[in-house]
Amino acid sequence: MMAYHFIAIASYYSGGRRIGWHYSSNEILNKEVISDFLESSQKKLGKVEFGIHKLTTDNTSWSSIIEKDSYFEDVMIIKDKNKFLEMLDEDKQISVFDIAKFFLSVGSVTNLKLQKLIYLSYATHLNRTGDRLFTEPIVAYKYGPVIEDVYTMYKQFGKESISEDKEPELQLRHMSLPLSLAKITLNDSSKEIMETLNQTIKKYWHKSASELVTLTHVTDGPWDRVYKEQPFCGVITDDLIRQYHYLEVV
Repeated sequence: MMAYHFIAIASYYSGGRRIGWHYSSNEILNKEVISDFLESSQKKLGKVEFGIHKLTTDNTSWSSIIEKDSYFEDVMIIKDKNKFLEMLDEDKQISVFDIAKFFLSVGSVTNLKLQKLIYLSYATHLNRTGDRLFTEPIVAYKYGPVIEDVYTMYKQFGKESISEDKEPELQLRHMSLPLSLAKITLNDSSKEIMETLNQTIKKYWHKSASELVTLTHVTDGPWDRVYKEQPFCGVITDDLIRQYHYLEVV
């Protein structure tokens, strides 16, 4: 007996591995099932690159695929099409943690300096491209703009430089990449994002945390306008950044 297989594979950065959707049949594959998958993918994800594979084995099981070709042995199969697409949709969004991990891959910094680098990269990107670099809110703390989830994650380090274990890597067939770098560089907007991050490093990396605090505390800047009205955790809006970030630029 011969079995027919259709496999769609994509990188899953959050899990550091490849995931796939697998459709198999003992009869010739139904073109409508495949078309429905591809149309759903386009509608849900927009532009996305799958590795598409069609092959035959002696039965419909996933294990028969691995037995035929070890290329597939590290692929995690998601049987439900909708769950597979949902995982990829969530995974493609750049989060503030990806930006934080990127800066920490450049070098060890304190939580205070990391907060300022993240904020300045966000403000730079918003004013350069009109797009948000990430979706998490930025709030006004005593020592400047803060992304609370990142602050909480590294709060244990206090005033010391953040020390982390080596970042997990995305395992590809012939290479591996740090997850934060892989997710950013393979994003649809990677060119613009990397330009923003490189500009931020060039302008601000050499400055101390206290110098960056002074910079973001500039009179009538975004932080200053919020902190005067709400001295704890007021949200620094995109409109304020668009209008007044120029006062913070070196």
